[in-house]
Amino acid sequence: MTFRTPAALLGALAGALLAASAAAQSPAPTAAAAVARPPAPVPTAAPVKPPSPEAVKQGKALLAKFIESLGGADKVRKVHDVWTRGMVTAKTDQGDMAMDVQTSMVFPDKISQQVDAPFGRMAMVATPTGAFIVGPNAVQDLPPGMKDELLRQVRRVPLLIAQKADDPRLVVAAAGTEKVGDIQAYILDVTYDGASVRWYLDPVTFRLLRSSHTSVGPQGEAKIVSDYSDYKMVEGYPIAFHLEVATNGQKDQVLALEECKINPGADAKLFEKPIFPTPAAAVPTPKPAKP
Repeated sequence: MTFRTPAALLGALAGALLAASAAAQSPAPTAAAAVARPPAPVPTAAPVKPPSPEAVKQGKALLAKFIESLGGADKVRKVHDVWTRGMVTAKTDQGDMAMDVQTSMVFPDKISQQVDAPFGRMAMVATPTGAFIVGPNAVQDLPPGMKDELLRQVRRVPLLIAQKADDPRLVVAAAGTEKVGDIQAYILDVTYDGASVRWYLDPVTFRLLRSSHTSVGPQGEAKIVSDYSDYKMVEGYPIAFHLEVATNGQKDQVLALEECKINPGADAKLFEKPIFPTPAAAVPTPKPAKP
């Protein structure tokens, strides 16, 4: 069974989980597939021209409007963890596959995601100290490059960006407008602590309509575009309950959230690496005693 990198799944879900509350791009692999191939080397990026002072000024104004749409700076700072559950329908070589996905995210740098799919249950975890995949009877570490990409996905989450508005590591810049469906959306380029993403904001509500970024995984770079809709209020925060994802221009995933909880208190054990017992050696059957 062929799947894409778990970084992709976590990334898109992270966006959906908290897209507007301001969370997985492609379907998760099996544990064996995730570690069978080392992550592709990250190409040396060409020098990026810094945004103009005017673009930065306009970008900060757009970010302020976005934070306002969430209830203001004081309100967004109160969020420290989020739990969601939903169904992901992903295109695979064997046809469409439905998976139940539960995600717990603790800001600023922990994410745990459980996936129930036809091939079984697995969990993916990323924290600053490591990243791993847990199967029914085994646990496997993810390569450092994959761990780094998973943590970049967390740093792209809109709600976290909203909390970091005054952080000098956050750089935002307006980049004109572009049509998203029938809406001429504002474009906001966001970079925080090494993670970059482009947002497309509704000019009236300033909610997120679309996000776009480049993800790096075992198969190399992929452009991920996520469209957000079906906003509902959860404890005063607007949450996108519907997410459609395209990878390199091909629509390959739909997420329908069923539940979302703000500050439920994530169980610390979710982020701990489990230890599986070593199978006991077989005890030889004693030969019957001779009479």
